Amino acid sequence: MPRIAGLALALLMILGFAVPAVASENPKANRDNSTLFAMARIGAVLLAIDVEKGTTTVIGPTGQPGGAALAVTPDGKAAYTIVKAVAGFPPGVTGTDAQLAKIDLKTGAAKLVGGPMAGNLSVMGLTFAPNGVLYAAGDWNPTSPTFNSLYTIDLKTGLATRVGSFGVGSKPSNFIMSFAWDSEGNMYGASRLSLYRINRHETTNAATKVVDFVGSSFVMGIAFGENGSLYAADYVGPLPAVSKIYTVDIETGFLTPLFSTGIAFVHNIAFKPDRESNRHDKND
Repeated sequence: MPRIAGLALALLMILGFAVPAVASENPKANRDNSTLFAMARIGAVLLAIDVEKGTTTVIGPTGQPGGAALAVTPDGKAAYTIVKAVAGFPPGVTGTDAQLAKIDLKTGAAKLVGGPMAGNLSVMGLTFAPNGVLYAAGDWNPTSPTFNSLYTIDLKTGLATRVGSFGVGSKPSNFIMSFAWDSEGNMYGASRLSLYRINRHETTNAATKVVDFVGSSFVMGIAFGENGSLYAADYVGPLPAVSKIYTVDIETGFLTPLFSTGIAFVHNIAFKPDRESNRHDKND
């Protein structure tokens, strides 16, 4: 059964370490006045990260293990993840019983939706298109003909339907870990090492590399802010090492650290969508 070697080590190490509930305050100017939501501790908790103040708060436990992905609904009222997503994270999870779960953004509690996804896809990247379609990146097995593909997820049944390959090769380091949409309705994906533009189409979804990241080799989450800035979070730990929030220069790939979250192993990040902007998926 396929494993993500580097991630496996990190996730197994986290089980023996505690992390603080709140990061120390580090006020900064000229940032989005917005809250980043994030998954942490192998999906055990939901975080609220104040980008303006540089603070991190644990909203609450999800009650479900193994959820790295995070997608906030277009109306900003809830979020979704895939629990029990990756084999071995935490120990005992096989990945074959991965399931969609809906998250209460006020409490962090996750409620299972539908049934198992019917496939060991190791989903870590998840996002809602502005038009409400839930997309996922899945199939970690580099030897699989469907390795690193785009899927849609049915919000009622939780079943995954393959759309097509990203076409970025069979290296595990190219696996898409997170998604983000810019204000023009363009879809981006990120592996641990690189940023990609996802060229959405009904039958093809080729991913074109935009730039390699400089400053971290373990990017786990990306999100566009209300001012158009691209933010990133790295998956770092155990304590005393903690994950940081960065801004990303899309032209150079340079990651500028803004502040430490105070939390080890932060996964995907997402802002609430700006409902006042006229955004849409250009290719749907």
